[in-house]
Amino acid sequence: SCPWIMERDSFMSVVRTGRLLCGAIATAMVLTACTAPGDDTSAGMPLIVVPGLGMSALNVEVDQQAETTDFDFLLPGMNPVDVLPTDSALEYSLESGLAADDVDQVPEWLALDVDEAGRVSSKPGITVSPISVGVDFQTECPRYGALADTLADSATGTEWTRNDNLFCLPYDYRMPPGANSFTDDLQELVERVGDGAPVALACHSQGCLMAYHAMRTIDPAWIEDNIALLFGFAGQFSGCSDCLRWAFQAGWTWDASDESVSPVDPTWAGELALGLQTSVYGDAVLYEQGSTMYRANDARSLLDDAGALAMSRATGAYSLSGEQWFIEGEQGLPLVIPARFVYGIGIPTTVGYRYEPSPARQPDCTDPSCAGLMDQMDPVAITADGDGGDSSWMNQAPAAWTLNPGCDMRGLPGVGHMDILTNDEAIDLLIDSLLGAAAGDVPCVSPA
Repeated sequence: SCPWIMERDSFMSVVRTGRLLCGAIATAMVLTACTAPGDDTSAGMPLIVVPGLGMSALNVEVDQQAETTDFDFLLPGMNPVDVLPTDSALEYSLESGLAADDVDQVPEWLALDVDEAGRVSSKPGITVSPISVGVDFQTECPRYGALADTLADSATGTEWTRNDNLFCLPYDYRMPPGANSFTDDLQELVERVGDGAPVALACHSQGCLMAYHAMRTIDPAWIEDNIALLFGFAGQFSGCSDCLRWAFQAGWTWDASDESVSPVDPTWAGELALGLQTSVYGDAVLYEQGSTMYRANDARSLLDDAGALAMSRATGAYSLSGEQWFIEGEQGLPLVIPARFVYGIGIPTTVGYRYEPSPARQPDCTDPSCAGLMDQMDPVAITADGDGGDSSWMNQAPAAWTLNPGCDMRGLPGVGHMDILTNDEAIDLLIDSLLGAAAGDVPCVSPA
């Protein structure tokens, strides 16, 4: 194995500020090799993983007058017990500094304020940020440990090792693209781990929208110099149609098995205020209430009728169809770097809901609790093709702007939204793309 050239502290405190040099440095495209006699493995191009909704570890600071509460948080509904470092998400927060007397206040602390213009912000005295960025992969993004293990065991002779050339980029998923620190954190992390050479990004689910926004809004010259590849696993590249229900459903709970609640808070604009783009969903009926039908361009009408007035305002402020960076993609402008996308198909996937008729919302009703739909716990699902988590409409949105959809995109029959992260075919396509990016020639992911 390779000798370290600096002392290593405890795994939670080390922040590497440059590449660790050992052995020979390969090719001008930065396939950095780290070998010993008889060792035929090499370290691949640095890879940064961008996680999906709720799968980032966050730090929460609460200024309570003269007292400060500081604890770490993993969203219960998105992080099953088998990936947590403790017996539950609640225990995780308690062990990190949350006082038992404050447990019931956490949902309120993490809810967002929505002003009259629809802009969102953390509540006064609340600061939410990633627990760290690119310091300890398993702590920052525990849900992606299996992916990291697979990359470490690559049979190609090239491997990726946590915190050496494999990193995670957590972010505040409550916020829509551009409203959190993601872009700044990305640039800082890329420059730190790349040490002047290009790196690759692999994103999953909501993380792909965050990465896509960054690729559209950062200086293109910087991207060409620093990013060699964007690889998407089941990427969310638009507003999420079935997620819209969460705006008028009870919010998350510490009990991850409670099926009566949403996985997120009804104020979290990162999914709920993105709107539903007709360029993605066409004129498909996504929601019904009695004889009233709601299509993509009716998203705000649905929110208004359901009493989710705050999220309706936020949708007016953050809808992707009004964002120039998103419009560029709808108009067919490609990215300046190679991009490849894999996603599951062939699984019936919820894209909306059918509700029974309920009385029209009265003018004095300004909250979902009095508008009727919130009382219907089991609406009938409206389904379409997808991966069991997101629809094919969502996953295939890059076809409008990627250079060559016949080369850049691959649907994998029967592969689920989370299963794709451990699917052998999907991982092999990622590794092939990484090796190609290092050599300056990213192969197609679609079969010939």
